[in-house]
Amino acid sequence: MSTALLDARSITRRFGARTVLDGVDLRVDAASRIALVGPNGAGKSTLLRILAGHERPDGGAVRRHGTVGYLPQLAGTRSGRTVRATILERIGVAPAARALDRLTAALDRGDLSVIDAHAEAVVRWVTLGGADADARLTAAAAELGLDPALLDRPLRTLSGGQAARAGLAALRTARFDVVLLDEPTNHLDADGLERLAALLDGRTGGIVVVSHDRALLARFARQVVELDGRTGRATAYAGGWAAYERERDAARAAALAAHEQAVAARARLRAAATETRRRAAAMRRGFDRRPNDRDKFARAWVLARADGVARRARVVAARAERVAVPERPWQERPLQLTLTAAERRRGWVAALEGAVVRRGGFALGPLDLALAHGDRVLLRGPNGSGKSTLLAALAGALLLAAGRRRVAPGAVIAQLGQARAALDDGPSLVAAFRALTGADETAARTALASMGLEAAAVARPARTLSPGERTRAELAVLAHRRATCLLLDEPTNHLDVAALETLEAALAGWPGALVVATHDRRLREALALDREVAL
Repeated sequence: MSTALLDARSITRRFGARTVLDGVDLRVDAASRIALVGPNGAGKSTLLRILAGHERPDGGAVRRHGTVGYLPQLAGTRSGRTVRATILERIGVAPAARALDRLTAALDRGDLSVIDAHAEAVVRWVTLGGADADARLTAAAAELGLDPALLDRPLRTLSGGQAARAGLAALRTARFDVVLLDEPTNHLDADGLERLAALLDGRTGGIVVVSHDRALLARFARQVVELDGRTGRATAYAGGWAAYERERDAARAAALAAHEQAVAARARLRAAATETRRRAAAMRRGFDRRPNDRDKFARAWVLARADGVARRARVVAARAERVAVPERPWQERPLQLTLTAAERRRGWVAALEGAVVRRGGFALGPLDLALAHGDRVLLRGPNGSGKSTLLAALAGALLLAAGRRRVAPGAVIAQLGQARAALDDGPSLVAAFRALTGADETAARTALASMGLEAAAVARPARTLSPGERTRAELAVLAHRRATCLLLDEPTNHLDVAALETLEAALAGWPGALVVATHDRRLREALALDREVAL
């Protein structure tokens, strides 16, 4: 008897002419700990929605032998519902309660045809923990560092960090047999990331996670399923994240070696055939240049020998064409992000002196922070401690309530996210990019392509892009600004692994001042930050 809680076979999904998922298989049992990875736009979220039954595939089938829940991140959701109502909806309790109420009302009206459906609805409501879901959610919020009073506020009023904590509370409260998590690490601070890892460690039932957090995946995953953004196909790797990286690289290297060896073998045979034909032709020409030799027997012997050499040439050429050359393994064009700093004019770049910043009821300061050319500063602290507020004050986007902000003459302060709203203004991403940077059409398309945004993506309005694609576009804008100081607030949110590695490489060579707020441990290690500001 199969132990699968969820069994997806040959899942295919198309959007217009593009096949996003092509014959994808995925099997989840109670012990499954699956990391679903792939480039931005490869269809990871689409696959999760299909697995949960929120979206229909164009081909294939999903069999569910238990309850399956899809939990996308709450951060960034602009719902007018309360946090509590949103979570109860997502963990299935609210829909189960509505179904049960509808069938109970039908029974009250004397409709006996719904008896079996009513019994099933009761079982589902109980299975999902409907009887005490409110109480469990309140307890989970307190346990996970979220003020329970926030549960009854509209979701859109929560900060990104608070919404991320609410997402943890949803995971803690949910009683699905299989849980599908979509980027659960976004907006979580170090404490939140540790709590998420502990929740995953202690959870029973199958788990499938879409995440870019390499440290979490290295700790959590027992199997990695990689979606190919070009073909829409999936490749499964057993043994966890480290094994996945080794096997993926080894498989690509072996496939490339097999392709190159076959190409070389074919080239050698073709060269041999060409040389043999040349020798046959030379034999004929050599005999023809001997005017005094009219011996017909000698001529017949030479021509017969030349014909034999020509036949050998044809045999070798046929062998060359029979060499099976495997397809060269596809390799995405490497992402290229070149961040160029403005000319260094003096030692200091920007400074906050006795600065006090207020946002609503929150106040930060007074504090002093001086940035010199080449400084690499980490802003460290839990969510809500004021990291984003401090970055906004440094950028000049938030006026100081007290103190002074100074910027060196000619210095350019660039912040990731400054271009987000402006990118939405254009009829297409490439048009918005041109308006922001002054680049011509060719330069704009080249810059966006260097971050993996090809013709189909740049022709669309930016607001229709995935969060990861939007972040790539913003990085491309940053690369075109000759900045003196870069301010990065959780730059790894929404980026896939390839884009993360590109960003790390670009920042490693950045000569200007850098201030970054990040909870991504791998990024912090890669940047070799030389100073910390703890809030």
